[in-house]
Amino acid sequence: ARFSFLLSIPVILLAGGMETIEYLEVASVSDMGDLVLGAVISAVSAYLCIHYFLLLLERIGMTPVVFYRLGLGVLLLALYV
Repeated sequence: ARFSFLLSIPVILLAGGMETIEYLEVASVSDMGDLVLGAVISAVSAYLCIHYFLLLLERIGMTPVVFYRLGLGVLLLALYV
């Protein structure tokens, strides 16, 4: 799980950079404070979420996630096939 989160970092940074460039084209100078505040809050909440999710995975393992994914897959196949 930790490796998966590490692999997602470049994609998240590039997607955020692309959205920031698009935002800067239409934003005014007074909106920069909101942009920085949003980025900081987003980064802190993402870090905390990943940290506590990895702690949860260490405690309960991947078995509940496997059963959830299998059940969801069966449900989706039943609904759409």
